[in-house]
Amino acid sequence: MTDRATGAERKIPADMGARTARRRAARFDSFPLKARRSAETTLLESVMRKSARLSPMSALAWIAPIWASLFVLDAVTGPLYSLNSAYLVPLCLTTWCFGRIAGLIAGTSAIVTTLHLNGFADQLSARATSITAAAAVWNASMLVLGVIFIILLVSAFRRAFDHESRNALMDPLTGLGNRRSFQREGKRQESSAARDRRILLCGVIDLDGFKAVNDQYGHAAGDEVLRIVAHALSASVRPYDITARLGGDEFAFCLTVRDEAAGERKSQQHPSGADSCAGNLTVACDVQLRRCHRKRL
Repeated sequence: MTDRATGAERKIPADMGARTARRRAARFDSFPLKARRSAETTLLESVMRKSARLSPMSALAWIAPIWASLFVLDAVTGPLYSLNSAYLVPLCLTTWCFGRIAGLIAGTSAIVTTLHLNGFADQLSARATSITAAAAVWNASMLVLGVIFIILLVSAFRRAFDHESRNALMDPLTGLGNRRSFQREGKRQESSAARDRRILLCGVIDLDGFKAVNDQYGHAAGDEVLRIVAHALSASVRPYDITARLGGDEFAFCLTVRDEAAGERKSQQHPSGADSCAGNLTVACDVQLRRCHRKRL
C-alpha cells in the first residue's frame, strides 16, 4: 500500500488521462453491439446489488416510507381501485433485505390492511353484496398463497445470490479469498487503518519448489500442499484479518497493527508453525504418493 511511483512516472502530461480515456472510448465503440449490451447492467440488477449491500437500518429507512405511502394511497383511493400489484415492490424489497421471516410478517400485515381498507369481498371492486362468504374466503386464500409464493421465491433467489457472491470471491481449492476478494477487502482495510491511525501490514507468500512437488507426486499432492498452507496461514492470523490465494502457489495476507514494533512481532510470531507446516507438507506428499501407488496396483 505504498507509493512506488518514480520521478519519471510523476512527470505525466496533464492531458494524458483524457487521451487515454478517448482511446478506451474509441476501442469500446468498436466493439459489436451485442458485446456492449452484455456489459450493461439493467436497473433491476443495479437495485438488487445495491440493496444487498445495505445495512439493516439503511434498508429500513428506504422501505418503511414506501410501505407508509402505499397504505395512505390505498386508504385515499378506497375499494374502487386495487393496489395489490404495487404492494409487490416493498414486499420483495423487504424479503430481499431482511429475509423470509420479515417478508412473511410484512406480507401478512399488508394483507390484513388491504382487507380492512377494501373489504372482505372480491378485493377488486367496491364491497360486493352479491358475493358469498365461501367466495370471499377463496379470494382471500388465493391472495395469501400468492404472497407466500412470492416471498419464498424472493428469499430463495437471495440465498442463491449470496451463495454465488461468496463463491465469486473465494478460492474453491483452499477456501481462502481470491485475488478479487483480496483487492476489495484490502482497500476497505486500508481505509479503516487510515481512519484508526494504524499501520497496514501486508505480505505475499510464494512456495519454493512447488512445481517439483507437482512433477514428482502429481497434482493431487500439489493440491494437498496448497490446502495445508492455506490452513497454516489462516491459523497464523486473527479471524478478521485478510487471507487470500492470489493464484498458483502465491498466497497473501493483510492485517492492521498499532505500530512498527507490533508489525515486526506479528511477522515473526509463528516460526514453529512454519516448521510444523513444512512437516505436514512432507507427510501429505508421502500420503498422496502411497495413494498413487495403490491406484496403479
